[in-house]
Amino acid sequence: MTSTPPTRMLIRGATALTLAPGRPPYEKLDVLIEGGRIAAIGQDIPAGDAQVLDASGQLLLPGFVDTHRHSWQTGIRGVAADWSLMEYVRNIRMGYARAYRPEDVHASVLVGALEAIDAGITSMCDFCHIMNSPAHADAAVDAFSASGIRGILSYGFYDVPLEQPAFCSHAERLADAARMARTFASRPAGVMALGTALTEGGLVTSEQTAAEVKVSRDHGLRMTAHMGTLSTPDTVGRMNNAGLLGPDILHVHCNFSSDEELAQIRDSGGAVSVTPETELQMGMGFPVTGRLLRAGLRPSLGIDIVSDYSGDMFSQMRIALQTERALRNEPILRERKMPATVSPTVFDALQFATIDGAAAMGLAHEVGSIEVGKAADLITLRTDGLHYMPPAEPVAAAVLQARASDVCHVMVAGRLLKRDGRLVGWDLASLRARIGDSARHLRDTVASQPAVSTSTTSAYSSAIASIVDQH
Repeated sequence: MTSTPPTRMLIRGATALTLAPGRPPYEKLDVLIEGGRIAAIGQDIPAGDAQVLDASGQLLLPGFVDTHRHSWQTGIRGVAADWSLMEYVRNIRMGYARAYRPEDVHASVLVGALEAIDAGITSMCDFCHIMNSPAHADAAVDAFSASGIRGILSYGFYDVPLEQPAFCSHAERLADAARMARTFASRPAGVMALGTALTEGGLVTSEQTAAEVKVSRDHGLRMTAHMGTLSTPDTVGRMNNAGLLGPDILHVHCNFSSDEELAQIRDSGGAVSVTPETELQMGMGFPVTGRLLRAGLRPSLGIDIVSDYSGDMFSQMRIALQTERALRNEPILRERKMPATVSPTVFDALQFATIDGAAAMGLAHEVGSIEVGKAADLITLRTDGLHYMPPAEPVAAAVLQARASDVCHVMVAGRLLKRDGRLVGWDLASLRARIGDSARHLRDTVASQPAVSTSTTSAYSSAIASIVDQH
């Protein structure tokens, strides 16, 4: 459903925020693309036989990188608007997750990925813990791949308390992940990779955690995991003591992780995804943005769940930035003084959403900045709206003024997935009907399904139920 990239394309006349080392924060540039990669950067580059994309008056950025999203929840958009984490666990993991069919997974992952593209996100780590059967897993991979987005579809090892489960043991789940890895390895190389999503440590045995890590590394799959939350605040330390940490793990949240644990992540070469909006709403604690910086780690940003809020990176950049500013200001205010300056800067926030996210996903050599040789994963923002009258400084405009509706062009590996404000090659009316039918099925099924039976609940689901009951 994506456009075929021209042999050569020239983006002409944009104000580029390259995020590249040694370059100014913004400059007026042309960008030449050949074979899906950036071939040249400069001014007045001859077009020759290249297709010209006129971006004069627009901002040109590397595509945003979303390091944590559960796109399978797109079909239940907004249901968690007023939920705490405990309500979320009770109603999603013990409720809605039981109602998903493979076709619901496909519709949600596809629309979720297209929503991300529409908002200028070109790379995403999709934490897909709805693998209720092999068919669910296949549907998720097919949908993610069809969208054209770059990223990692992370196979979740999580148990869902079904009356008739497809997987009757943890070993069977691991075996299906291995099946998926073998199948995926036989596909032609593309912009999508397969990864795994580890079950929260402390809610499964240490042996099960080690088995999940082993099958991931045996197949060369990058891992991601919720850390330092859901009554398992010491997960990082446990994994460190077991020798399981490594540069192939993307840790998510870490709100209750100690400074020592953050140092362990740093020393292991791992990375952290901060999801500021869910963490603030659901009682998970303040985002660890500043603590990561003090520990020598660069934060990356994740959307997390559109079952709660919007799926764009602009919101998360602002919330992360202003929350960290408030936390830094608070000690000064308590002394009845006024801060003389504020930090972090808008440029820091833009880095979190681009190059730092790319590094967190192991993609910094490919994306996250506009540099010769890198993949042409690029976006442009229109600047003709009232909110650009008069125009702000370009970095401040991109972080604090821009809206998702300003995203004009989006390309991944030189393929235009969005052009002149419209997704390329998709019938939105058909997609709306598909996901509408899915949403009705999910809502009606949850309304009528019986409570979880303890006789069919695994040890993991029992642990989740116990946490919910305690709260």
